Amino acid sequence: MVDIACGMEYLSSRNFIHRDLAARNCMLAEDMTVCVADFGLSRKIYSGDYYRQGCASKLPVKWLALESLADNLYTVHSDVWAFGVTMWEIMTRGQTPYAGIENAEIYNYLIGGNRLKQPPDCMEDVYELMYQCWSADPKQRPSFTCLRMELENILGHLSVLSSSQDPLYINLERAEEPAEGHSLELPGGDQAPGRAEDGSDMGAVGGTPSDYRYILSPGGLAEQPRQEEQQPESPHSEPQRLLLLQQGLLPHSSC
Repeated sequence: MVDIACGMEYLSSRNFIHRDLAARNCMLAEDMTVCVADFGLSRKIYSGDYYRQGCASKLPVKWLALESLADNLYTVHSDVWAFGVTMWEIMTRGQTPYAGIENAEIYNYLIGGNRLKQPPDCMEDVYELMYQCWSADPKQRPSFTCLRMELENILGHLSVLSSSQDPLYINLERAEEPAEGHSLELPGGDQAPGRAEDGSDMGAVGGTPSDYRYILSPGGLAEQPRQEEQQPESPHSEPQRLLLLQQGLLPHSSC
């Protein structure tokens, strides 16, 4: 979305109006940068997205602003409206906008105050930007510069959150075994449990059948209660022991 906003910001700064901004008219470069284009063939491939009003040529009515539908008026503000619909397409992974509503009914649907609903996995901040793009007053819609900056802020915030997450596991299979009396340093400054000089364990490392071993509680486990020593089992089973006692072949226990 940031790349599309950058492309539209450039076009609007050169006083170009796209008039057919949609996900179908965006392409990926080799470096995965999204480029804004205008494929003339898209009118044939996505013929269901275009609608003929009277004698006019077919129009992508579900991406058009109210003033474009009513007066056939196209400005940079109508491109902003289409950008909001394009954002909705991206957040819904390519769903068709206004599903179940016929092209001929779109204008009455929009003039009644209805707009596209917030997608299930869409952040509130992103949907708020979409909704601003669909303002009935063209002058109340944000510019592409504003949209680009807001999207960059949202993306930057997400990057900070993802980089601040500490890893929950460490691969000990390839790591060097720590020397006695030392512990393995983990990401974030924590210490993995090692073995003290007296031979006692300093923590607990849970092994798994895979190549990875997961740190369960580095250096923070409470001392586990020692299990009572089990008495060695008698070599004879209980029935055999009773039989031997009756025959006098086994001494009686004093307890």
